[in-house]
Amino acid sequence: MLVKMNKELLEEELTPFLSPDAKEEIKTLAVENIMGLTGTDDGKKFLGESEKLLGGIVSLCDDKRTDIQEMVFKSLINLATNEERSWKILNLEKYKNKVEDWLERVLDPKCKLADLVSKLLSNITRSEKCADYVGKLILKNESNGIDRIVLALCNLVYNDNAELHYLAMMLSNLSQSRQIRLKIMDKEQCIFQRLLPFTEFRQSEIRRAGIIGTLKNCCFDTEYHDWLLGDQVDLLPRLLLPLAGPEEFDEDDTEKLPDELQYLPEDKEREPVSHIRKMLCEAILQLCATRRGKKFVKDKNTYVIMREYYAWERKHDPTNEIAAMNLIDLLIGDEPTEEFGENLKEVEIPEDVHAKFVEDDRKELEFAEKERLEKLAQKEN
Repeated sequence: MLVKMNKELLEEELTPFLSPDAKEEIKTLAVENIMGLTGTDDGKKFLGESEKLLGGIVSLCDDKRTDIQEMVFKSLINLATNEERSWKILNLEKYKNKVEDWLERVLDPKCKLADLVSKLLSNITRSEKCADYVGKLILKNESNGIDRIVLALCNLVYNDNAELHYLAMMLSNLSQSRQIRLKIMDKEQCIFQRLLPFTEFRQSEIRRAGIIGTLKNCCFDTEYHDWLLGDQVDLLPRLLLPLAGPEEFDEDDTEKLPDELQYLPEDKEREPVSHIRKMLCEAILQLCATRRGKKFVKDKNTYVIMREYYAWERKHDPTNEIAAMNLIDLLIGDEPTEEFGENLKEVEIPEDVHAKFVEDDRKELEFAEKERLEKLAQKEN
């Protein structure tokens, strides 16, 4: 329907009413129409191509009426679902600093729309390009820095009007930027450590996934592995515990495990969300990227936890098998010779060998998916 309309005429008619100074009833009608348009692909495409309309929408984020603000933020959340539109919203000529205002609102303990604003910030920072842009603004602004964001995120009663779960997803997105990760892992502060208790925060999948995503991203910086695995942080048990079940091990195996993994209760449940389990496996795999890191992970008897997890995962989501098996293969594999150096990520793999790895992974994934579909079919019959 929108394709058949005169887009220029629609832009010309709507823009004057997307202003804080427009008459209340007309402004309300215009915002309702905008919100309706953001519910369709054609509508989002049309609005994303118009800087005038995007500017008009953003101008109403501070409207005196809360219901209009609410519709505007919902519209922006719908629009900020791809990189191109998100980038345009962040770089509107008249509103280049608007994202800083949004951050201020999210971190205002009395803000009634903080959940909507945090969801917008989560969507708008999905791509690495947009996350990097917002991350640089945050690093420049000491009053709304990473430390304050993490403090708000880790305080469950920070705002009586909002849960702020999407603040964790925003943090995960921002941690795509190395500079943000370095700030999170500032050894003089206690930012990273505050996030650790939330690896098993069952009250919110969104908060849990965002924080585990942040931890995983930080594991890519190999120069911090000794610190992450050491007593100051002790990250490994936090990553392993959600993957552990109620299985009992013999005394020798149990004693080699971290204290937190020993003698778990009979009703111990694994992380219920598939993609979160995958992130946990990937994070531990990254910690094995250096010779010392791999030895530490192996010495903590990670293998026995992963062995039982792998057997369990095959019955639940076979598409996760590759992530688990990659880690198991590394743990049981021979130690690399000295010629490979300390950082195993820097080893050059011949193209033909790399291609074989990729092909093997593809075949394993296809087999796992086929097995999953067969099981579903059996259940239906």
